[in-house]
Amino acid sequence: MNVRWLEADAGLGAARGEIVVCIPLYGGHEHFVRCLRSVLDHTPGHVRILICDDASPDTRSREFVARLEQAGGEHEVVYLRRRENVGFPANVNGALRAAAPADVVILNSDCVVSGGWIDGLRAAANEDSRIASATALTNNGTLVSVPEPFPSPYLPDGWTLDQAAAAVRGHSLRIRPRLLAAVGHCVLIRRSAIDLVGEFDLAFTPGYGEEVDFSQRCLHAGLSHVLADDVFIYHAGGASFSNNGQIHPVKEEHERLLAIRYPYYHMAVRAIEAETAGPLARARSVARRALKGLSVVIDARILIGPMTGTQLQVLEVISALARTEKAHIKAIVPDVPGSYAHRTLASLPDVELVTRADVLDGRLARADLLHRPYQIDNEEDVSFLAPLAERLVVTNQDLIAYHNPSYFQSYSKWQGFRRTTATALAVADRVVFVSEHARDEALAEELLEPARASVVHNGVDHALLDAHNDPEPPRGAERLPEGAETILCIGTDFRHKNRVFALRLLAALQTQHGWDGRLLLVGPRVTAGSSAPEEAEILALHPNLVDAVIDFASVSEAEKSWLFQRARLVLYPTVHEGFGLVPFEAAERGVPCLWAAGTSLAEVLPPEAGEIVSWDPTATAEPALALLRDEEARARNLAAISAAAARFTWDAAAAKLLEVYELTCDTPAAPAGALERRGGLMGGVLSEDAMRLLGPGGALPVEMERPLLALATHPQVSKPMFRAIKFGYKAGYVWRRRLLGGGSPERDPDPRASPRGPARD
Repeated sequence: MNVRWLEADAGLGAARGEIVVCIPLYGGHEHFVRCLRSVLDHTPGHVRILICDDASPDTRSREFVARLEQAGGEHEVVYLRRRENVGFPANVNGALRAAAPADVVILNSDCVVSGGWIDGLRAAANEDSRIASATALTNNGTLVSVPEPFPSPYLPDGWTLDQAAAAVRGHSLRIRPRLLAAVGHCVLIRRSAIDLVGEFDLAFTPGYGEEVDFSQRCLHAGLSHVLADDVFIYHAGGASFSNNGQIHPVKEEHERLLAIRYPYYHMAVRAIEAETAGPLARARSVARRALKGLSVVIDARILIGPMTGTQLQVLEVISALARTEKAHIKAIVPDVPGSYAHRTLASLPDVELVTRADVLDGRLARADLLHRPYQIDNEEDVSFLAPLAERLVVTNQDLIAYHNPSYFQSYSKWQGFRRTTATALAVADRVVFVSEHARDEALAEELLEPARASVVHNGVDHALLDAHNDPEPPRGAERLPEGAETILCIGTDFRHKNRVFALRLLAALQTQHGWDGRLLLVGPRVTAGSSAPEEAEILALHPNLVDAVIDFASVSEAEKSWLFQRARLVLYPTVHEGFGLVPFEAAERGVPCLWAAGTSLAEVLPPEAGEIVSWDPTATAEPALALLRDEEARARNLAAISAAAARFTWDAAAAKLLEVYELTCDTPAAPAGALERRGGLMGGVLSEDAMRLLGPGGALPVEMERPLLALATHPQVSKPMFRAIKFGYKAGYVWRRRLLGGGSPERDPDPRASPRGPARD
């Protein structure tokens, strides 16, 4: 190894286009030794290494370099020692002059580098002629710190520097985000910038703030600073400029000087620290996930009330993601989850559970990504969820309610739902659809662009149901004669579920084939969009159907299992589905299913096996009877469904979701989502309760808005009216609490904590 001992003010003889590594030195010998060894190990031999000793009182560093001369090696190490201590800015200025006209990497002596560091810095700095500097990522570097959002003196647990640097380099997107200022732990400064704006200002002697001042002069001159987002180095911090371990006393003075010269600077730094969108936040996110893994929050507040397809989907998503062990999972749950949810979540010890109150109290750290695995049906949820993570993913199962005004109690509520859907899909950084059909509908409505739409099919292997254990007869089971041939029709009574067709098919079976079995209707009633009036009319016109129909309404999973055991055929006459779980659920229990090919069902099930004929009950009665009695037909039906089911597992869905999550974090945030995280599209004008009262689809009828406004602005009326309302609310609250004995486990004390979307399968 060649060691040159350079006189102050002498030059290296470097050429333009070369890079010289400059290590300023003052004290911190142990740090310096580690730093220099790492540079020698990981820097190409043609790159000169310049040690600028600012009259350090510790002579061991000079002696160490002298011993290197006998160690051999291809590097040229140049040692320049000042006659007296001049401070960091003047010491570095001397190095810049000695290295002229080469570019210079300034590397603090308490840093350690790893493979590829010089190449990464060089590539970042040379991407544009206007780039003045390129800064490396580090564990301890203000705005370029990873994996923590704040400077830390430690590497992440379980990582060596070489491993961490390789992981960051391997995952990096190399997007070279712009920085407000170079960060001085490890920065490549191009000679063109030095020639344009000059050296470091000696007003910042003995140190601190000089690189910020230099950076701002570059910005004012039209240059820029970038992050080499594929370079990660270790920085101990506090060794180069410390006073017995304390920050140098001139720091505050230099901060004031920066504030005077650049009044925007400190405000801009605070804004950047809070930013979750943009290239810098994205680059740091990539590096953080490379070192700490992906952190995901699942909005599971719907896990109350009876089990529907939506609740089942949410539980399966959480469980399947937990099984991958490839992400840190947290779930926002209702204060009192349903018993089925409580049992499942209790079996997942690695999933951290938090409530809405925990979130509002600040006990949920910002995650990489939040996934709402069911549709958003109120805008307050958008404002609540978006700031909790750097990216928001929303599952939109279908657009059934979006297209159907009859499913709402008023036109304004329908329009409110449509607007909420449009807002949620605009704010979401990615929208997951459970079928290609559902995705294509949303794209056709121009609710989002294709780049933000992903399809992740549901799994159908519902291990969580444990449906075969302890079946229980539902209320009304005594009406089912022992040994009766039965058709089971599962689903809410929304019109698109088409229970009317089930009744017409029953009539056709009776009249054409003399069928004397029973039709079992299972599913909750809805308040708007119900087929109940049509069902009642059919039963009134055909009294012979009444005794053959048993309506069980809502049932538990144990009760549904009991019904499956007695069903000979499952009828699924739905007109439109986002996915369609019922045929798979039936086949899993050995019961054939009759459905109509179309919408997403044609995508997930073989169309030729869907034997409902064009909503013609007469034509459908024959295949229905075959599935009731012909063992070969039954076997073919079950085999077709089982073959389709093999494609749709929850483990496959979880693997696909993880791909979607990583892709979402790697790509730029949706513009609307970035705005929402910065303070809300509503700008914080309305409170959450006000949004629920007045917002799209709000509880306050439109015709009441003007009368209430008149009363509220009347000086003699408003005060007594508001006092009476508040008194009534408080009295009612106390009465309800006493009536419920402090709250029922089957009720959610805060309705906002558990949003309910339209019921699914």
